[in-house]
This record gives sequence, C-alpha cells and structure tokens, in this order.
Amino acid sequence: NVVRNSYITKYGKDKFIDGSIWEDAKTKSPAKIKELIDNSGIKNTSVTAVLIGDHTANRRWINYEIVKSFEQGNGILGIYINRIKDKTGHITHKGLNPLDRLALHISDDGKIISFYELKDRKWQLFKDLPLINNKKSNTLFFKDGLFHTDYGKSYCFSSLFQTYCWVNDGGYNNISQWIENAAEQAGR
Repeated sequence: NVVRNSYITKYGKDKFIDGSIWEDAKTKSPAKIKELIDNSGIKNTSVTAVLIGDHTANRRWINYEIVKSFEQGNGILGIYINRIKDKTGHITHKGLNPLDRLALHISDDGKIISFYELKDRKWQLFKDLPLINNKKSNTLFFKDGLFHTDYGKSYCFSSLFQTYCWVNDGGYNNISQWIENAAEQAGR
C-alpha cells in the first residue's frame, strides 16, 4: 500500500491507474484468478510493476501476470518492498526476485518466444503460457542481431528489465521515472 498510495499522493489519482487484483484474488479459484489477470488485471495498463516482497516469488500467479504483461507489450519493472517498515516499524527479509526466476527463449527462426520458470532449481517450460509469437506488440520484439546476439538465445527476465529497491533507490521520488523508463523500453 505504501507504493500504491505514494504515487497517488504525489501525483494525484488522474495520473495513475492501479490494475492490481490482489484484493479480489484472495478469494478466487485458479481459473477465476487467471480470468481476472486476463480481463481486468493488466487490461488498459502500459507498465507492470512487480512489487517484490518476502513471499512474492512463491505466489502462483506472479509469473503468469509477468508473461501476460510481456505478451500485451507492457513495460516491466521490479520493486523490492522488503525495506519498507510495517505499522510496527519492522522490515522483512529480501524475497526472491520473480524476474530472476523467469526466462524466455527465442526460437532459431525468430518466430516464437517460449517461456520458462525456475522450479526446484531446474528451468521448466512455463505451463500457464508456454509460448507466444515474436511480434512487435510484445514488450520486446526480437530481431536478428538485437542485443548483439542471434536467434536461438535465452534471456532471464532480470537481464532485460530493471529492478529497484523502494527504500534504497528513493522510490517515493523516483517511481515516476522508473515507470517512464519501463514504458519507453516497451515503446509505449
């Protein structure tokens, strides 16, 4: 809530649309959560900010929301929130970054992007959305020679998208620039 509310208090309600479904998702079945992400969670958004807490990487739908955001063409960024003090003044442990645990592979012919997630220390095909077409409307369009590589390569999401720490990197003052940078990377 600190991150969500800071943008509103600093810039006003008209500049920020929160597509988060975290309150609605608590009581829904997996099929309903997937439907919420597809139909309202990232719909009409241009940037997906992954708030990284102590248990974020262990939540089932985080990777799906990131991959769907990539497919939709959203800018993507991670924000560690573990150093934000809770109402009793405590901070939590730094959680695993979901962007470190998600990867994509561009096919040898450059037409398909496959997604992988790190589970039990092994990269496995991401079952909820295993592949998409490599197209210009994705967050990144891979063409031969992009990033000084050829087709047939794999990338961890954390090597493609920036991650910040809310406290150490001055989130309250810098979040608008982080969002702008992510949107610009995605061509938005």
